[in-house]
Amino acid sequence: MPVTSPAQGGEWRIRPARGPALLVGLVTLLGILSAFNNALSLWVQLLIAGLVLAAGGVAVHRLLAPVAKGLRVQSREVRLRMPGGATLEGELQGSPFVSPLFVGFRWRPEGRRLAGSLGVFRGQMTGEDFRRLCVALRQTGQ
Repeated sequence: MPVTSPAQGGEWRIRPARGPALLVGLVTLLGILSAFNNALSLWVQLLIAGLVLAAGGVAVHRLLAPVAKGLRVQSREVRLRMPGGATLEGELQGSPFVSPLFVGFRWRPEGRRLAGSLGVFRGQMTGEDFRRLCVALRQTGQ
């Protein structure tokens, strides 16, 4: 099997990112606590704490409920399997970001005007699948 081939079934499975979600949740709590550790009026402190809570909540939700359940990258073509079972296909845009802990890329789905982006943490895939995804994205960036 070539190094860049997806797992059986033609795609890599994406799981929730529990570790990064926990870290973002802790940072959100620290942000809320710091909103109350100053000399501002109570209403301003509550407003700041509410904004921090909203931003942190959205970030944690995105990490725990990934946009896609499955991913396939071959040459510059991307295919995502959405939670409802639908698939989106498109093409990579620009150069992907590949690191040992996180990969991210921009892509434009067929039939859509605007490009989207997807990021995947190492813990969201098996180690072997994450390595294969990194190799596939590095090969497309050349």
